[in-house]
Amino acid sequence: MKSLRPLLALMVALAVIGVAACGNSDEVRTSGNEGEFIDVGDTQYQTQLTRILNPSSRPDSDLLRGQAPLGKDEAFLGTFLRINNKSGKPYQPPRDMKVKDTQGNEYLPLDTTQAAGFGLDFGQPIPGNKSAPDPDSPAGLGPDHAALLLFRVKRESVDDNLPLELEIPAQGQKNPSRIELDI
Repeated sequence: MKSLRPLLALMVALAVIGVAACGNSDEVRTSGNEGEFIDVGDTQYQTQLTRILNPSSRPDSDLLRGQAPLGKDEAFLGTFLRINNKSGKPYQPPRDMKVKDTQGNEYLPLDTTQAAGFGLDFGQPIPGNKSAPDPDSPAGLGPDHAALLLFRVKRESVDDNLPLELEIPAQGQKNPSRIELDI
C-alpha cells in the first residue's frame, strides 16, 4: 500500500492543476466561432446567427426595408449579434467592421436604420455596462435577442468561398478580433 501513496499524491496534484487551469474567466479571446463570446477591447461580441436573407419572404422583407434591390449575383447576408459593453464608458461600434471570405473579398455593413428596430445602430453609442440591442427594443425582444448586421455580398462568397469571417477592429488592439461565421 505504501508504494501506491506517491502515485496517488501525483494523481491528486495533477487533478488540482487541471481544475485550476479550467474556466479562467480573465482569459482574453479575440477570435473564435459563432456563438462564442469574443473580446473586442472593453466589449464582448457574440454572434447568435448568420444566414442568407430572402427579400421575397417575411420577416426578411421587413429586415431589408430601404435596401436597394440585389444584383444578379448578389445576396444579403444577415449576422445577428449581441454586444456587451463591459466598461463604464459609452462604446461606439466600429463602422469599419467587415466580413471577409477566403478569396479576400471584403464587405462593409449596410445601413439598417430602416430595419424596423432590428438593425445595429452605428450612430448610437452603447452606454457603459449595457448591451446592444437594448432588451426592450424589437431586436432585444426578438427570438435571437440580437441586432442585425447586414451585408450585400457576392453570391460566390456565401456559396463557394467559405468560411466567412467577421473582423471587428478595436482601439488599442494591434489586430482586429475575428469571428468565424456559420452559414
